[in-house]
Amino acid sequence: MDINAFKMFLAVANMGSVTKAAEHLNYAQSNVTSRIQQLEKELGKPLFYRHHKKLTLTPAGQELLPYANKLLQDFNEVMDVVEDTSMPRGTLSIGTMDSTAAVRLPKVLAQYYRLYPQVELNVVTAPTEKLVDNVLQYTLEGAFVDGPVEHSDLIEHFAFEEQLVLVTPATNQLFELERILHEPLLTAFVRCRYVARWQRWLRDEGHKPMKVIEFGMIDTVLRCIENGFGVAVLPKSMVSSWVVKGSFNYYPLPDGYASIPTMFIRRKDAYASSALRYFTTLIDIELD
Repeated sequence: MDINAFKMFLAVANMGSVTKAAEHLNYAQSNVTSRIQQLEKELGKPLFYRHHKKLTLTPAGQELLPYANKLLQDFNEVMDVVEDTSMPRGTLSIGTMDSTAAVRLPKVLAQYYRLYPQVELNVVTAPTEKLVDNVLQYTLEGAFVDGPVEHSDLIEHFAFEEQLVLVTPATNQLFELERILHEPLLTAFVRCRYVARWQRWLRDEGHKPMKVIEFGMIDTVLRCIENGFGVAVLPKSMVSSWVVKGSFNYYPLPDGYASIPTMFIRRKDAYASSALRYFTTLIDIELD
């Protein structure tokens, strides 16, 4: 076994295709295929189901996945320790929620790129639960998530605090709860902590939770509300500019339900490269 075989295994697992994995790694397709077959031979079990156009993990492949991620992470950490210098370089893979990516993160990324152009930044957007899992699986070095997470394997670094608001069509000039309760509650993800806060307030006030419709994209949610369909719970920072343009109205959530901290998380047992350390420092400067 060698580290490149595990790199190829992870690439195929993530992309579901030998062809795409080979292109991503800049290897010949035949090389990837032979390495995967050799790895399966050494382990004595098939790692992938071969479908017509896609490869999916077998139970053995699913079991190997976290260990392969950890092995690659350990290898990269060894290289980081040996090669790390005072000036950040190499690759930095971070994750973020859509709301953070849309409003607050661009300023951090722009400044980071100006200061440390030798660092190759990879940014992934996903819901909090997925980002936490990716950090725990060593797929991401760090991520912006809704907090607190309170996981024993993670370090949480406070980034900033969001104030949640209920976004309604511009035609809703007054906060009329009974009218709002008959609207669908739109969200990009069903397991959204913003939605959970609103639904919890409704239950605490003796109301039934609202019907939720998932769209998968925040832009779609906003366009629906702009056209008079539904309401949503989002960070105030994300919708303020649209409200100024007259596209929406918004109403703060009640005290005790409106504030939600955003944390930057990373694994306790993972080596923090200079690229990650300087990024964390920049969070404090740019998002203060």
